[in-house]
Amino acid sequence: MKERYEQEIEQLLNELDSEPADGQRPPAPDDAPPPLDDQPSPFTPRPRPGARLISPGKLALAGVILAVVGLLLPLFKWLSLAGMAIMVVAIAWMFARRWSGAPTTTYWRGRPIDDPPQGAWQRFRRWLSQ
Repeated sequence: MKERYEQEIEQLLNELDSEPADGQRPPAPDDAPPPLDDQPSPFTPRPRPGARLISPGKLALAGVILAVVGLLLPLFKWLSLAGMAIMVVAIAWMFARRWSGAPTTTYWRGRPIDDPPQGAWQRFRRWLSQ
């Protein structure tokens, strides 16, 4: 076993000695696959296909910020009204999203955790339990 390790070490040293003197390796072809270290892990989070840039929660937060800024600055009273209007739209969007019956599945490591409810009665019971 010890001889085998010594042979492998000597082979590696010989390969290092046989490299060009300037230390440059020949360029890899363009169609070569990336090294295994550069490939993404199968556990990296992937964006969901239905993910949106603006969500009802983000819109409501923006409305709250606008309303607070409008209340703190007396010159911009209209900002507080705009913030309140944005919050109302965001809350309406949240309810519309929930009532639309669109499946809201939770993902963990790119896989759904539980199956979406099948019928209207199961959706109603799930809505009550949340």
